[in-house]
Amino acid sequence: MSFLKTAFKRSLAVFLTTGLLTSCKSDTPDAPVPVTPPVATTPPQYGTPFTGVPNREDAMLYQVNMRAFSQNGNFAGVTARLDSIKALGANVVYLMPIYPIGDVRSVNSPYAVKDYTAVSPEFGTLTDLRTLVDAAHSRGLSVLLDWVANHTSWDNAWVTQHPEWYLRNAAGVIQSPPNTNYTDVAQLNFASAPMRLAMIAAMKSWVYTANVDGFRFDYADAPPLDFWKQAVDTLRNVKSHKLLLLAEGNRNANFSAGFDYTFGFNFYGGFWDVYRRNAAATTFDELNTSEYAGATGTQQVVRYITNHDVNGSDGTPWRCLAAKPEPCRHSLLPPATKECL
Repeated sequence: MSFLKTAFKRSLAVFLTTGLLTSCKSDTPDAPVPVTPPVATTPPQYGTPFTGVPNREDAMLYQVNMRAFSQNGNFAGVTARLDSIKALGANVVYLMPIYPIGDVRSVNSPYAVKDYTAVSPEFGTLTDLRTLVDAAHSRGLSVLLDWVANHTSWDNAWVTQHPEWYLRNAAGVIQSPPNTNYTDVAQLNFASAPMRLAMIAAMKSWVYTANVDGFRFDYADAPPLDFWKQAVDTLRNVKSHKLLLLAEGNRNANFSAGFDYTFGFNFYGGFWDVYRRNAAATTFDELNTSEYAGATGTQQVVRYITNHDVNGSDGTPWRCLAAKPEPCRHSLLPPATKECL
């Protein structure tokens, strides 16, 4: 299941203000030196902000798992097939995590991010990513990056540099995400204001350094809502860019944080109920009502026919066709009904 090794050094500056020296020595102890909050610097803008980003209600997303998308499994392999993606009717390309993956306790998941501000050599270089984004924009396609805010890899520099940025037990030991089997990642502590600022600065940096058009936020129901409000407000303040922001979660309150989209997990399961288990078609009406609760204006629920999680549990549509009559697997279905659509 489902991306600052050096971000604090690159993007944030801490300034210490010192008291004025006087000619008289005081008998009282020196007052503590006040420290200003971290100040994020804005990287230079690469390229020209894309003016063709669709309105949220007009977006058609195509997810790219770079490891599986081309024979080379890299940015160049995606760039070479952008015309095919556009021909499908998509106008937004969403890339799975592009960041270096941790090695400690690793299961080789791209969702165990070692450095939020770097490109994984597995996929290419920053120049290769920029080439992909430029090529997409030239075809009228927007590009979203996948962002993993809830946790990092165990060898992310934050673990040693800022252990207080992580969830720790009474003995001070950093923990994996509670109530999950995600042992390859370390849970971040969203009570840490400096961690939040560093995280948001890293998000924002990609808008400038790679000229991307927004983010899909992984496991969005886990971090607290006030963090997302802080992050979304900061990103919306980038006035040079029109950004699309997708919360991969079904918490209705996510709409109040300002996301353009939440994820229609239950709607996908509804397809199985209606088309394979003879549930009433009114199931879709009920799901539409429940999933859109809290949405205002043109905020949307993303409905999908497949994604990397579905491929992981069911197999790809091609594998399903090739494997019949052997059943595919999907975690939403009881064992007796797991089969290909």
